[in-house]
Amino acid sequence: MNRQTLQGFTRFGTKASLALAVVSALSLPLCVQAGSFQLPTTNAAGWARAGAGGSLFPDDPTAAYNNPAAMAFFDAPLIQVTGTGIRPSAEFQGQFRDQQGNSTTGSNPNGFGKFIPFPDIAWALPVNDRLTIGGSVTVPYGLASNYNPTWEGRYFGTKTSLESIAVSMSAGFKVNDEFSVGAGIEGQRTKAQLNTVLDPYGSAAALFGAPILGAPQSGDVQLNVNVKKRFAFGYFGGFEWKPTQQDSVDISYHSRVQQTLSGTYKLYGSAASLQLLTLAPVVFPNAGLPTLNPAGASANAVLDTPAFASADWLHKFNDQFSLAATVGWTDWSNFQSLALTSQGQTLVALPQKYKDTWTYSIGGDYKLNDVWTLRAGLGYDETPTNIVSRDPRIPDGARRIVGLGVGYQATQRISIDLGYQHQFVSDVPVNLTNPVALGAGTMVGKFKDHGDVVSLTGTYAFK
Repeated sequence: MNRQTLQGFTRFGTKASLALAVVSALSLPLCVQAGSFQLPTTNAAGWARAGAGGSLFPDDPTAAYNNPAAMAFFDAPLIQVTGTGIRPSAEFQGQFRDQQGNSTTGSNPNGFGKFIPFPDIAWALPVNDRLTIGGSVTVPYGLASNYNPTWEGRYFGTKTSLESIAVSMSAGFKVNDEFSVGAGIEGQRTKAQLNTVLDPYGSAAALFGAPILGAPQSGDVQLNVNVKKRFAFGYFGGFEWKPTQQDSVDISYHSRVQQTLSGTYKLYGSAASLQLLTLAPVVFPNAGLPTLNPAGASANAVLDTPAFASADWLHKFNDQFSLAATVGWTDWSNFQSLALTSQGQTLVALPQKYKDTWTYSIGGDYKLNDVWTLRAGLGYDETPTNIVSRDPRIPDGARRIVGLGVGYQATQRISIDLGYQHQFVSDVPVNLTNPVALGAGTMVGKFKDHGDVVSLTGTYAFK
């Protein structure tokens, strides 16, 4: 095999590397789900109860998004603003190796570890004694991780920043004093930045069994992907039933939201490394290689965020103590693969093989007096991820949740709530080999995860 042919194969490997890396990066917002980075659309009190009871507790305007049927029992307008900070932590213990079996150079930092703030706003307005309308601005999905571009796991991901904002309008109707129904619509808009590093010489070495033109790790190329998602719409609804004066039960459902991610990618690296990306379609005109521009191009991926549902129960033992429980389900089994397209051609499809998840929680309130209320809760949250989809960006495992909080009734109209939650995450194993086109490096070990949440809510009642 002559040198020109070897160079052609090297360019082919690097070209395919770019295609797979872009797909991998664009897939990350899709990996956001109930067990991983789907954010509860709740307030400080909800975080403190570990999500138990949903929005069944009295005068909780988060019902405008979670289950608008609960708004039908409000007797005064309410507006609520919540600020929440989440600090996930994921420490990798194990080894990264390149295609030749050499340890990847660099350090092994925690790409999380910082509090990431986000807001939630909800309001409810009774129109009459039966009908209440409401709305919300929430962040149902969010993630921020930032590994150094020179860290040893850079070929499996560096920076990830994702924020999905949902705006909703809804209405609740009280059929009688025991039963209500509600429904609403939401629009979601997402923006994300997702970066990774390519190892083109590792790809070449994997193709030919030995380094060609350069050793693995000798010509890194930085790939940055920026995507935005226009508004896509879904619907939600539910009912609430009060079988006794002490009990409330509800069921709510949120539809899937069909969306398209659209964005661009950019490449940064040495002239020699970038030059390897240019001639593959010319050298192999019949190989069906996608035409990708090392200077950057557009890309699209279809995203259907999953449907989810929950069932909540609240029991008021007396004027001081209330206890609640929740069971939730998310339809992540529909997310089995991801296809990336560009300029009318399919670049590649990657398997995800997610599974449906269930969440369970129990918690409640204890009123010390007319001013102070104590809250606590316990929960368990499954993860849909598996050995196929778990990587440094989404090192998620099942969560055991403990929540604590306090409420302060400052005046008849103003209340302030503080909630804290700690999430114990099971150690999750990782055993990945990058595709040949991505450098064929390996990652073997486990992540030790945990998370902390702090939330502060202010509510104003127009009484």
